[in-house]
Amino acid sequence: MIKNLFSIVLFSAFLPVCVLSVSAKGSPDKIVITSPSLAQPLEINDRETLKQFDPWSGQFIDWQRGPIAAPLDQTRCYDVLFYMKWPGRHSNFDRGDLKLIYSVRYCRGPNGEPGYIYLPSPDDDRYSVNPGTIWRERDDGKWHEASAAWEALMRRMMSAKQTRPAINNGMSSWRSARYLAIAFVILLIPGLYGSVIAIRRRTRKAIV
Repeated sequence: MIKNLFSIVLFSAFLPVCVLSVSAKGSPDKIVITSPSLAQPLEINDRETLKQFDPWSGQFIDWQRGPIAAPLDQTRCYDVLFYMKWPGRHSNFDRGDLKLIYSVRYCRGPNGEPGYIYLPSPDDDRYSVNPGTIWRERDDGKWHEASAAWEALMRRMMSAKQTRPAINNGMSSWRSARYLAIAFVILLIPGLYGSVIAIRRRTRKAIV
């Protein structure tokens, strides 16, 4: 009994230290979203947005739902990489002074339903990075439902990504129309020149 009480007191004294050390980490400096379906990675650099999604608080997951079944459709999935300027950290996925500190996998839900987030297991390539930031023993290797805030952010980013090609296509169509107009004028000039010569000849004959 005394031993158990001592353990509880010791844990209670140590807990604030852990919380302070976690809070001191701050927010990531960049979040990168990659997928074979993307022409280029999507990046989150806005400071206010980065403050909302850090690995320690995990606001990208709806923790109240707990672990859920894996999505049936995993064709629309993305790797979400959290980077931070963290001296002393090193991995094969670093970007200069930006160190990879955490990674998850996000899959879009079907028919507008909430998406899914997978926390890597020890069998995943990037798992070795995550425990150095935060260790979620009960949740690693499991699927979770994405939070409403994260889902809204992803939909905005995916929508912006899809509108860019439309703008480019519009520009291409405008350029094509311009080139066709120029080609038409070039082809028309010889005909107009010939008509002018013919009219001048007829005019001269009429004068004579």
